[in-house]
This record gives sequence, C-alpha cells and structure tokens, in this order.
Amino acid sequence: MTDDNLRNQVSEILKDYGLERIQYSAFLGQLRHDELNSLLVDLRELIGPDAESVQIYPVCDSCYKGKREVGKQKRYEYNETKRTIAYF
Repeated sequence: MTDDNLRNQVSEILKDYGLERIQYSAFLGQLRHDELNSLLVDLRELIGPDAESVQIYPVCDSCYKGKREVGKQKRYEYNETKRTIAYF
C-alpha cells in the first residue's frame, strides 16, 4: 500500500466517524468514548504497528473556546450540551 493510499484510507475512516477535515492532515470533531474506541480499533487494523501513526488529542471545552484564528474564519459545529470529547 502506498503512503498516499494509506493516508486516503485513514482520512476516509475519520470522515466516516463524522470528523471534519480542518487542514490537510488535521480533523476536528466530537466522539463519544465508545466511538473513539471503535475508531482506534479500525485505525489499528488499517495501519498496523509499523506503518504510520495517527495522533489523537482530547481538547477540553475551555481550550476549544480559547482557540485563535488568523485569516478567513471557519465555523465548526460544536454542541456544548452533548457529553462528548472533541479531538484534533
């Protein structure tokens, strides 16, 4: 599998979980714990232990609200009332 092919498959999995691409290799979205666990299983099966890596960072509500942007402002759907975890 080529690196581009693998990256495309990873991005499709992330989009299937409802994550939104915010940059070429960065996605943002909200996942429940069970969805996160399922995503991790899917990614492990796809990339294996020796290929590439996918890094997932939890972002707390106050950190997300404190984000700063330069340039054209983008709007992302973020439901504060839903008990979820946001990830970059």
